[in-house]
Amino acid sequence: MMLLRRLDDYQSWQISFAGTSILVDPWLTPEPIRGAFDRQHPAGFTSLRDLQLESGSIGAIVLCTSVNDHLRAETLKLMSDIPVHGNLKAAKAARAAGCTSTHAHEVGDSFAVACTEGGEIRVTVTQTGLPLGLIAVGYLFEAFDHEQISAGRIWIEPHQPTKATAETLGTVDVAVLPTQSVVAVVLPVTAGPKKSAQAAKLANARALVATATQPQRDMKLWQKALYYVNGSNAHAHNQLVGTNTQFIELRTGDWLDVKSGR
Repeated sequence: MMLLRRLDDYQSWQISFAGTSILVDPWLTPEPIRGAFDRQHPAGFTSLRDLQLESGSIGAIVLCTSVNDHLRAETLKLMSDIPVHGNLKAAKAARAAGCTSTHAHEVGDSFAVACTEGGEIRVTVTQTGLPLGLIAVGYLFEAFDHEQISAGRIWIEPHQPTKATAETLGTVDVAVLPTQSVVAVVLPVTAGPKKSAQAAKLANARALVATATQPQRDMKLWQKALYYVNGSNAHAHNQLVGTNTQFIELRTGDWLDVKSGR
């Protein structure tokens, strides 16, 4: 079965199928995020040691952008032998962090990660809405068994899901999208519950899972003044009432069976 796990309380994810995992924007070390905004990594996040103690292999890392709340150099340095995929800037930054196998992709590109127990996870780079689309991408993940039968589809877009992108995906099982709108001064960073719910419905998603929650939690006062945040998981849930899309809120460490929604 294809599984999705939330690795921390921000926006690191693990996709697992047939003994192999892909990590999305992994943050597996305790170092906080510093810079334009602050974010602490509280106890309970999944560490690299946790992953190493589990069965299965890590087949690839994918990065949605080179910005430091997605590309954690401290984590990449500890996983330098694992192939890293991202846009051109993310691939360059991963290479600078010591990763020896980096792959730059454009929107529309696809690549496959072979699974140790047979089959593969096929990954397609998707368009992020502007203005973040200038520096960020999303991903569609589809698992195929050894007979090339689809075992699940996940769309991860942590910034700006759009109607145009959603309509090109076909039917997905799970859409991992932001439920809180963030505007940095006047620059839209993430979509809110209304746009994300609309995108999930247009992608015929059976479930919408929230990512990038509580973005202001660890910010300093001056940072909070720069970032306007609106929306919530409750608002996203309300947008989906009466539709075929279920809202699911995963806690740190939770696994989700992509096909069954449990």
